[in-house]
Amino acid sequence: MARYLITNQELGHEDKKQREDKGALTEMNKLNSLKTKNSLRTKLTLSVFIMTLPLIAMLFYNNFYAIQVVRGQVAQSYKNTLLHNMNQIDNDLNNVDAYLNTTGGTSSAYLSSLNLAESDDDYHMNKANLFNKLVKDFSLFHSLDTFFVYVEQRSDYMDIHTNNLSYDQREAIQHYVTDLIHQGEIPKGMNTRRWKYAHIEDGHYLIDIVQLGRAYLGAVVRSDQLLSSLQSLRLGEGGVVLLASDRYEPITSAEFIQEKGITLQNDPSDYYLSGVDDKYMIIGAESTRGAFQIFALISDRSILDNLPYLQRFIWIITLLTLIFIPIGFYYMNRAFLVPLGRVLLAMKRVRGGDWSTRVNLLKSSNEFRLLGNSFNAMMDEIRTLRVNVYEEQINKQREELQRLQLQINPHFFLNSLNIVYNLAKTKNYSLIMEMTMALIQYFRYLFRSNTSFVRLEDELEHTRNYLSIQHLRFPGKLTWTIDAPDYLTEVPVPPLIIQSFIENTIKHAMTMDGSVKIAVHIGYADESGSKIIIRIEDTGKGFPEDILHKMQSGKSVENEQGEHIGIWNVQRRLRLLYQEDALIQFNNDGVTGGAVIVIMLPTELTKPSGVMSSS
Repeated sequence: MARYLITNQELGHEDKKQREDKGALTEMNKLNSLKTKNSLRTKLTLSVFIMTLPLIAMLFYNNFYAIQVVRGQVAQSYKNTLLHNMNQIDNDLNNVDAYLNTTGGTSSAYLSSLNLAESDDDYHMNKANLFNKLVKDFSLFHSLDTFFVYVEQRSDYMDIHTNNLSYDQREAIQHYVTDLIHQGEIPKGMNTRRWKYAHIEDGHYLIDIVQLGRAYLGAVVRSDQLLSSLQSLRLGEGGVVLLASDRYEPITSAEFIQEKGITLQNDPSDYYLSGVDDKYMIIGAESTRGAFQIFALISDRSILDNLPYLQRFIWIITLLTLIFIPIGFYYMNRAFLVPLGRVLLAMKRVRGGDWSTRVNLLKSSNEFRLLGNSFNAMMDEIRTLRVNVYEEQINKQREELQRLQLQINPHFFLNSLNIVYNLAKTKNYSLIMEMTMALIQYFRYLFRSNTSFVRLEDELEHTRNYLSIQHLRFPGKLTWTIDAPDYLTEVPVPPLIIQSFIENTIKHAMTMDGSVKIAVHIGYADESGSKIIIRIEDTGKGFPEDILHKMQSGKSVENEQGEHIGIWNVQRRLRLLYQEDALIQFNNDGVTGGAVIVIMLPTELTKPSGVMSSS
C-alpha cells in the first residue's frame, strides 16, 4: 500500500536558512510585482515615509530657514554699509557739483571772465585767477582727481590734478573731454544725476561738466577712487566690490562677472543669488548723483561658514535619518516580510502539489509562530485526509483495472464453442484438438491476466494464439504478420492491449466475401529508447468517420449494444496505468483505407500514483 513519507526538519544550518529567507523574499517580490500599488511592501514603505518625511522636511526647512536668516542678516549688514558709503560718495559728488555750479555759474566772475576777456592779457590774468582758486580749493575734495577748464573759442585746456594720474592718462582725459565738447554732448540744464561714466583708454572715470557760454568747467573722478572707501569691507574669500552703469553693465571686474556667470539686475529685495558653479550674494546701491551703481558680491559659501555647527548638526541628523530608514526596512523585512514570505512560499508549494511542505517560524515573533503552528497543524490534518482518500481511490482503481482486464466477449466464447461443435460433426479430430488447445491457452492467459503489466513476448504469444483461433473460424480469409525485435521482448506492457484491437478488426472488418490482412509492427519510438511504438493496421474498410472523429478527440465510442467496448477498455487502462505518459492515435490508411492504430508506451515501468500491481 502506498504511503507518504512526511518529515518536518528543523532549520539547523545557516546556509539553508539564508536560502529560505532568499526564497521567501523572492516570493514576496513576485507577489508584490503583480499588484505594486496594492502590495504590502508598498504600503509599509509609504507608511514609513509618511512617518519620516515630516521629520526630514522639518530638518530641511530648519536648515533652509537658518541659511535664509543668516543670509538676510549678512545682506542687511552689507546693505547698510553699502548705502552708508554710497551716501558718502554722493555727498562728495554733490559737493563737487555745488562747487562747479558756484565757480562756473553766471553769478561767478571766474568762468564768465574768460568769455568776456577782450585782450590776451585780460584772458591770461583771469585764467591765472581761476587756476589759483582751483588749486587752492582742490584739496577740499578728497575723492577728486582732476579739475579742468576748457575755452572752446581759444581751444585752451587747463587742468589741476592729483599725482595719481600719469601724463598719458591726463592726455587721454583731455582728448576725451575736448571731443565730447566739440560733439555737443554736454548735458544742458540742472540734472541731479550729472556724473556720467566714461571709459578712457584703460581707465574708468566719472565726469561732470558745467558750461557757461563757450567756457567749460569740469571735474573727473576715477572709479577706483570711489571704491577705495569700500575696500575695507570684509567680503570673505572671493568677494569683490564693483562699479556698474545704470544699465547694469559692469564697469569694473567685468572679467570676474563673466567667469562666474553672474547677472547684475535691479532687485527690490535686499539681495539675490547669482552664479553658475559658485553662488554669490549680490547687494546693490544706486547713486543719486551719477549714472552708476555699486554692487557688493559675497561668496555664498563664505556666508554659510558663519553657521558651521548648526548646519553640520542638521546635515548629520538628516544623513542619519536617511541611513536608518534602510536599516529599519531591513529589520522590517526580517521581522515581518520574511516570515510572511515563508508562509506564501509554502502555500505556493502546496498549490503546486507538494503536500509535505511545512514552515518553520520558531525564531519569528509570537504572532507568526502561532500562524506557522496553525499552518503546520492544518497540513498534518490535510495529509491524513489525503492519505485516506488516496488509499480509497487506489482500491477503487485496482478493482476497476482488474474488472477491465477480465472482461470476456460472450460472442467470441459462443463462436469458439460453435466451431468446436461443427468440427466434432465432421469428426475432424486433429482440428478439434488444435482448437481446444488454442482455447485452453487463450483462456489460461485471459484468466491469469489480472496483473497490471506482462512481458511483451507473452502479449504477442497470446495475440498469435488468438489469431490462430480466428484462422480456424475464417479459413483462407485471414492472414497476419507480427514484427517485433527480440531486444524488446522483456518490455512490460498492459495485457490484452494488442489483442483487443485485433479482435475489433476481425469483428468489424472480416466478411465471408473478402480477405483481411493484419500487420503488427513494434520498435523504438525514438533514438533514446525511452518509448516503444506499436503500430496495428489492417486492410479492412477502416473506421467510420463519426467514430474516428470521436476517438481522435478522446471521447468514448461505446454504444448501447456494447460495440467498441474493447477500444474504450484499452483507453481507460492506459489512462489509469500511465496517466499522460502513454499515447494512442487512430487513423485510416490513405492508400488501403484500412484502420491504423498507433500506441506509444514508456519502456521503463514507472508506477504512477494511484496504481498498484498485485502478483
